[in-house]
This record gives sequence, C-alpha cells and structure tokens, in this order.
Amino acid sequence: MCPNCKSSKSLMKNGTYLRKSDQKSLIRYKCPACKITMSETFFSIDYRFRKRSINQMTFKALCSGVSQRRCGFLVNIKPIGVARRVVRFGTCAAFNLEAYRNTRPKATIVQIDEMESFEHTKCKPLTMPIAVEQGTRKILSLRVGSIAAKGKLAEISLAKYGKRKCQRKVCLEAVLEELGNCFLATGVIKSDESNHYPRPIANAFPEATHQRFKGQRGCVTGQGEMKRGGFDPIFTLNHSYAMFRDNLKTLSRRTWCTCKRPDRLQLLMFMYAWFHNLWLERKNKPVHLERSIITN
Repeated sequence: MCPNCKSSKSLMKNGTYLRKSDQKSLIRYKCPACKITMSETFFSIDYRFRKRSINQMTFKALCSGVSQRRCGFLVNIKPIGVARRVVRFGTCAAFNLEAYRNTRPKATIVQIDEMESFEHTKCKPLTMPIAVEQGTRKILSLRVGSIAAKGKLAEISLAKYGKRKCQRKVCLEAVLEELGNCFLATGVIKSDESNHYPRPIANAFPEATHQRFKGQRGCVTGQGEMKRGGFDPIFTLNHSYAMFRDNLKTLSRRTWCTCKRPDRLQLLMFMYAWFHNLWLERKNKPVHLERSIITN
C-alpha cells in the first residue's frame, strides 16, 4: 500500500540506484495512483541515516549508562543525530514490546510499583509505573507521566511553574490495560501499600489476587532502589528499578544528565526494556538486536 495516497494498488518497480553512504544497490518503487516514488528503505528504521554502521553501537551505548552527548562523541556524530535515533529506536522498541506481550505465555505473578524521577528540576517530578514478571524479571509494561511536587517543594513548584497536571492514574491504568494480553486473569499482583493501587487493579483484574507489602527503607546499594532489612517480597521489581537507574544515564541519581522531555524519557525506557528482555534470553550468547530495531 502506498504511504502517501493509501491506494490499495501494488507498488511497481521503478529501477535501482546506488546509495552514496555505503555503495549499496537499492530498488526504487513507484505508486501507479499518485506517481510518487520511494526506495525499499522507506519503511526501514535507518531511513535517510547516513551512518548506518553505528546503529548497533549507539543502541547498546544508550542502554549501558552512556549519555546521549557522550554517545555522539564515541560514534563521531552530533548530539542531534543521537536524539533522532532515540525516536526511531524507542518507537520500534515499543512496537516490539507490544508484539512480545501478545505472543508470550501469560504471566501468573506480576509485581507493580512506581519509580520517580524529575524533569529538569525536582520541582517537576515524574512517575514511572513499571510491571515486571516475578521469576523471569521480564519487563512487561511501563509508562512515564507528570505528578505534582510533594513536601517542601510543593509551594516552590506551584509558585514557579504553576499547577502541575497529575498523570499517575492515567499511566497506571495504561500499564494495567497492557497487562491484559500477557497476565492471567486469576493470577497474583504484588505491590507496596500505596493507596493508589487497590482500586485500579480491582477494576482491571477483578478475579486476580492483590498482595500488598509494607515498603522498606532503601539502601545505598543499587542506586537507592534495593531495600535493606533482609527478605524483600518485591525484590524482582526493585532489582529491575536499580538496573534502569544504572543503565539509563538520565535516571542516574546525582547527575547533570537530567530529563528535559518526558516523552523522550519514555522512549529511552522502552529501548532499555526491550534490551533488558533480550539480554535475559541470551542463554550465554551475545545479545542480538533484531532488525526491526536496528539494521546493520
């Protein structure tokens, strides 16, 4: 189908051309309806990227604790080139996560909680609900949304930035809705004792068992996400949070690489979630990033 006019007529071959960046011969197509032409790379992830050989390295670096500016320095491109790749890679990672949820066996025990960060300043906090399967540590769903500042920063935030929209409920409901395709309706959902969880979970999964555990104090280990005091009933989730903070430079505590745009942070988190799930399936083999995300 033609992406321009949405015609149902099949695209016709319209010769070939030599791509300047890598001297590869590519087929060009033409729409019989609107007469527009396009190459076979029009629908690929690296469309109009000149340096396609750095895509694998860029993806892995961004998911391994490297900032976008330093990543651009390492692969010898401008920061805007890395930012454009984040949009492409994050969109494809979100698509692959959705396909993974629809094809995998349904999980029986899932752990849900919210991790917090901020947008440019601590006066503009963000909530990041994440659902992780217990045992396998596979990340099933996540979202990023804004919330109002708390404590001593509440008055400062209100005076400086105005009333801030709270998206906690919307993000949590979106995560639970996505779990509908990969979670057993009669399974077990574990969380802490936050009052934000019982009603949305009961509405989304009325037959599921919701187990709540008292939150424990964080320790220095694991970017403050790991808990002290012995056995942690939601260790799988807290361990995943620690890995998010360690491998995404934007989420690292006490850093100047702060988030500037929540939508880009969500794309980065989609990238790491897919990378994390692939890494867990490596089975002592090198991590292979599928062509739907990165093209060599």
